[in-house]
Amino acid sequence: MPDTTKDLRFADNHYVTGPPHIRFYIGAPIALRSGLNIGSLCIFGREPREITAAELGIVRHLANIIVDQFRLHEATRRARRELEHRRTGQSLLEMQSRELWRRQTLLAQTERLAKVGGWELDVASGRLNWSDGVYRIYGLAPGKETTAEIALSHFPPEARTQYVRKFEAALRHREPFEIELPFVNAQGHHRLVRKSCELEVDGDRVVRAFGILQDITEQKEAEQRMWHMANHDALTGLPNRGLMRDKLDLALRRARRSGKHVAVLLADLDQFKDVNDTLGHDAGDALLIEAARRLTNCVSEVDTVARLGGDEFIILLAGLDNPSDAMVEAQRILAALSSPFVCRRTALSCRGSLGVTTAPDHGTDASTLLKNADIALYRAKAAGRGIAVEYDPQMQQATETRIQLSARVRLALENGEFLPYYQPKICLNTGTIVGFEALLRWRHPRKGLLGPQEFGQIFEDPDLSVAIGERLLQLTTRDMASWVRLGCAFGHVAINVSSPEFTRGELPERMLSALDAAGLPPERLVVEVTETVFLGRTAETVRQSLQTLHQAGVFIALDDFGTGYASLTHLKQFPVDRIKIDRSFVHDIEHDIDDAAIVRAVINLGQSLGIEIVAEGVETAAQAAFLRLNGCDFAQGFLYSKALPATRVPSLIKGWNAAEAVPHVTAPLDWTG
Repeated sequence: MPDTTKDLRFADNHYVTGPPHIRFYIGAPIALRSGLNIGSLCIFGREPREITAAELGIVRHLANIIVDQFRLHEATRRARRELEHRRTGQSLLEMQSRELWRRQTLLAQTERLAKVGGWELDVASGRLNWSDGVYRIYGLAPGKETTAEIALSHFPPEARTQYVRKFEAALRHREPFEIELPFVNAQGHHRLVRKSCELEVDGDRVVRAFGILQDITEQKEAEQRMWHMANHDALTGLPNRGLMRDKLDLALRRARRSGKHVAVLLADLDQFKDVNDTLGHDAGDALLIEAARRLTNCVSEVDTVARLGGDEFIILLAGLDNPSDAMVEAQRILAALSSPFVCRRTALSCRGSLGVTTAPDHGTDASTLLKNADIALYRAKAAGRGIAVEYDPQMQQATETRIQLSARVRLALENGEFLPYYQPKICLNTGTIVGFEALLRWRHPRKGLLGPQEFGQIFEDPDLSVAIGERLLQLTTRDMASWVRLGCAFGHVAINVSSPEFTRGELPERMLSALDAAGLPPERLVVEVTETVFLGRTAETVRQSLQTLHQAGVFIALDDFGTGYASLTHLKQFPVDRIKIDRSFVHDIEHDIDDAAIVRAVINLGQSLGIEIVAEGVETAAQAAFLRLNGCDFAQGFLYSKALPATRVPSLIKGWNAAEAVPHVTAPLDWTG
């Protein structure tokens, strides 16, 4: 049963839902004969997995060995019973002889199959007798005279001493025993055997010792293989989550006794999903195998690297003298992962991010350490990836706050609490309104109207980012359609699009469909993107999406130009109609010569490439004058208007058209309508 939770017969079983949390099960019946099942050989696992035909054969072989043991025991008992009740008479003797021959034949066949044989020792005389099965195990010719000394000589010294002590104790206490020992046969092959011993007592004397010798080498190897498969990742061969937990628990116990420190490093491969999506899962698997090799090479023999699943790995550092050593090791690991991975003659950049926790500083049990490492990893990825972040207790509060905020945002989406506010864009040459930018606002039932600065961290969640983007598109097209019906000359509306919206696919289709449903031409919409969406393995998807929108008539604006990853290559590779100068350059444009020079350079760049320039955050008439004199095309900011709800846009446009000398206003205008 590969996964008990998916089988209706067992999904609700308390051994599945509760301890020991059985997820994988395989069983083979133990049947002495047709219709007589006395039990089954069962193997359980805590992780779901598929079983191969070879593994199934191993289980069946083990079950057959058990059956053969029962049959051997049954046959021996019957033979002894019949021998003890033998009657005189030739016919009865012949019948018993035939039956004995049949049973001896069965016994011999069973011995060969199970690699088992019987032995007996006359305690008084020291005479030792073996069955053919024992001779085969020893690698000796059947019938060859043997002694106890010869029998013991095939055991290594330590095993020989262990057996002799066990045998002597059995004679003293009149108790049977069973023991597993290493063994070397006559051909020099190292094996593992199980030897049992029972005693025949006459009065107060042990007169005979007898038992079974079985070669259990293959059985133990099969058990070891099955244990390895149950506790290791099939792809990388690394320990899996269950084995790592066991090792971590052991390391923590040892650290408490020794006063040492233990570190848990949770690693995640950045852009791994991009490799899978673009080059296929074979390339992804090769990347994981190479990452596992590099991680293993970074640690010592006492440390452990495990794969949790997907692209997540755990590195367990045991016996650290100083907790600060964990961050030193983390930097070594990041350096090892930073080298390009070569797959199909292609160099792939797939760095890693690390969350680091140490015991006892960040937790004294495995669950706490792993949870805190996950929190630190989240912070590392949010901070830009490719770095290691050590857990800080304050992160726990931040995580809880983020979880609560995400839940509240989902509820806000259901309740329709998100809506766009619109800030006008002004043509600096004519002073007219040419369009608007849709800015997200949250009408919180208790806190009032909130801007993105109050809830911007939710955009780190791709699902929420996409859901909010879809809602903003829906509401914006609805508002534009309303303005058209009112005869309002609003120009266009720009909306911001995040990276997850591109990677989820079909963005152009959804946008063009929304415009068509609202009866709006594509020219009414401007898509604003930051340069971060151009980076990474999804760049081609972004380029194709923007190209499709651009060809349909949608304008493309590059937002926050120059604040992060500005590259002239992006202006060449992507269909950009407008560049937006970030407010950080505009704010001190009158006093900071560097800001002024940067703004002039961007304006000149736009003029040379035929790209329109929009300045954000314009708050003073002096800023507007500087921009206009240097050839900037458009501006937006509090100098002209704050962002307004959709219902006030028509009044703003009407009042604006009636005003005079708008480009030279010296204070914010409150267009209340």
